[in-house]
Amino acid sequence: MKELFRDKSRDKLAQNLNSLGIRADLAERGRAEEKVENSWYQRSLGIIDIRDGLVSWINILKEDGSGKSPPLWWVILGIPDERPLSKHQAVDIKTIRRKAFPLFGKVVDVTWRGKDHHTGLAAVLSNDEAVRNLAKKIGNLVIHSYAKEFQGWTLQVDRRFEPTNQDWASIQKIADYILSSARVY
Repeated sequence: MKELFRDKSRDKLAQNLNSLGIRADLAERGRAEEKVENSWYQRSLGIIDIRDGLVSWINILKEDGSGKSPPLWWVILGIPDERPLSKHQAVDIKTIRRKAFPLFGKVVDVTWRGKDHHTGLAAVLSNDEAVRNLAKKIGNLVIHSYAKEFQGWTLQVDRRFEPTNQDWASIQKIADYILSSARVY
């Protein structure tokens, strides 16, 4: 009975990735990565391990809905980085989506802003057409660097999505930009 009501967003994303030829496996529950980006009001639906590419795991977070608000999901993509990263100067950049008409208009442009601590990521990502198209299509994106919970970076999407091969290529491109950026000390 419990299985009937369980949120299957993680299962659907893993199936979607496998259908694209990306080897994705559902991981056992309780892994440390489930706590990355997880706030008190969210719960993790579990980790998806990615065997190939620069993104090594995906976590889906959910905030349950109430009578006045619908449920919300976040997709967190983990990008491990062996380089030493600063614990005091964390990179924190996000997309700013400009719309044709404020609030509910069509997204016409995307730029990246925030604290990139001289890595150059905000400028590089803002100038890449494929990355801008990805943000227009799937939603707001946020990049954080981590040196405590795990060694690496996260790319956060503010909603569930079903990536296409083109979307996944753009995600890998973002991960490549991150890993080739200047080090943050």
